[in-house]
Amino acid sequence: MQPLIVGIDVGSVSVSLAVIGRDRQWIDSAYAFHHGDAAGTLKGLLAKVDLRGGVHVAVTGTAPGAIRAQGRYDSLVSLITGCREYHADAGSILHVGGERFGLVQFDAAGHYTRYQTNTTCAAGTGGFLDQQARRLNLSDAGELAAVALRSTGTPPKIATRCAVFAKTDLAHAQQEGFSLAQICDGLCQGVSGISSIPSSVGSPFAPPLFSAAACLAIGRWSNTSTGCWGRS
Repeated sequence: MQPLIVGIDVGSVSVSLAVIGRDRQWIDSAYAFHHGDAAGTLKGLLAKVDLRGGVHVAVTGTAPGAIRAQGRYDSLVSLITGCREYHADAGSILHVGGERFGLVQFDAAGHYTRYQTNTTCAAGTGGFLDQQARRLNLSDAGELAAVALRSTGTPPKIATRCAVFAKTDLAHAQQEGFSLAQICDGLCQGVSGISSIPSSVGSPFAPPLFSAAACLAIGRWSNTSTGCWGRS
């Protein structure tokens, strides 16, 4: 039996891993917020996947050096390579991380053309969503996303370019009677890139759009509101 390949990425707020076979078949994946304990979180995720038969470990460049791996790869190159392998027709990749967001673009032939990211301001990122989640008495962006996906009404407009403005808009939305689910959905709509990401990176989305946001509610808005067909 050929060994499995385990890919590990440790970000600023979360740990993710993917398990694929030697034939590039997608077998399993796991994701969790680490809350400062990346090693413990990774250990917990690995315990949940079946790794019998031996493994080769590949990590991104952001992963701690203490992880013993057969290969270490650039995070952006890994993102692009994975997308091209499993979503070969993607015209753009919207990536929302804990500290920054970015837009990867391809030309008509599918070749990489450029990557643009936000400034050092963290507004509109996953960390921004974590902050807003705590303001709503939710544990983190994951719980915020779960609540947002239950929304059935029109979400309020929430400013996501500035945490101060977002706090004001949250208060106004609560005063106006919007439900918690609608407010969470409004935050995800704003972060999705409808307003903040295209203007920040100065480029439009090229369809079809692949959303690499871990927050499913963000991916949903990316798919429905950018004018591009997409997947998350």
